[in-house]
Amino acid sequence: MNMNMNRNRNRNRNLIFISILLLFASCATTLMTVKVTYPPHLSLPENIKNIAVFNRTKVDSIKKDDNIIESVLTGEAMAGDLIGAEECVNSFVIEMNRYDSPHAFVPVNHLLFRKQVNIKTPEPLSWQVVKTLCRKNGCDALMVLETFDTNSDNLLNTVFSGMNIVKSGGYIAPKQINYSVTYSWRLYDTLSQSVFDQFGDQLQQSVTVSPVESVPTSAIRTTGNYIGDNSARRYLPVVVWQDRKIFKGGNDQLKVAWRKATTNDWTGAMEKWNALSKSVNSKVAGRACFNMALGCEVTGKIDIAKSWAQQAYTDYKVRKAKNYLDVLNHLPQ
Repeated sequence: MNMNMNRNRNRNRNLIFISILLLFASCATTLMTVKVTYPPHLSLPENIKNIAVFNRTKVDSIKKDDNIIESVLTGEAMAGDLIGAEECVNSFVIEMNRYDSPHAFVPVNHLLFRKQVNIKTPEPLSWQVVKTLCRKNGCDALMVLETFDTNSDNLLNTVFSGMNIVKSGGYIAPKQINYSVTYSWRLYDTLSQSVFDQFGDQLQQSVTVSPVESVPTSAIRTTGNYIGDNSARRYLPVVVWQDRKIFKGGNDQLKVAWRKATTNDWTGAMEKWNALSKSVNSKVAGRACFNMALGCEVTGKIDIAKSWAQQAYTDYKVRKAKNYLDVLNHLPQ
């Protein structure tokens, strides 16, 4: 009887001991919601501090009748392209200026005329023109909206058939039409005298209108706003909130570093983690390496973060570091 009681006591002690170990292991890390800054899709040269944004989509010396014909044939709104292009340019500037540098602005005389009535991207501006515009506007680069052209599937025969129904007193039900906006940009760097970036796309949209109507100007304006925003984000860092694990204990200095991180003093925290990563205590060194990876991610140094996470796993067998490395490797590029 006594032997059985002793065995039960020992078993209970072991269970308690294991539970305590698991508790300490689970408390070693905690979940933090951190603001992470990822690099932009394309980093601008350091010499570009001010960007003048120009609209080159307006056609010079086009006859009014020609514009009317193109509007009917393609189903675009009267003057819709110019309004959409203006919205695109303004939205680009607003989005760029959410950050301090580089600064973007629309010059007073910001229209650059072209000759062709089509969606083909015109020849690049001459460098003499680029340098003159940069000098006049006190900028380092020109961002030029080269094309902005709207077309829809509201074909001419549909319009004419609709008009016939109207004349006969019939009712024309609204229908959904598809339209596309083809656009292109060039970024001219005056210092290197090179087109630093050139890109474009065709955005497919839809809107519900009467068959006798063209694409509403309001729809084209909204599309221009969207294109301008997204074009600017090409050059801007991406800031998101992420849930990340962090080691908060192991020794007194790790606790101090963790408290610094919770108060957004990542520089101070990383100074301590960097020193602790050289500790003779492998547990402390491994946790410090893991936390250094997080600090690097938060400050936008993704490649360095991967190196720290890999070191935490390969050198110190921190299993959480392997999962974290997988997360870092699958971040959007």
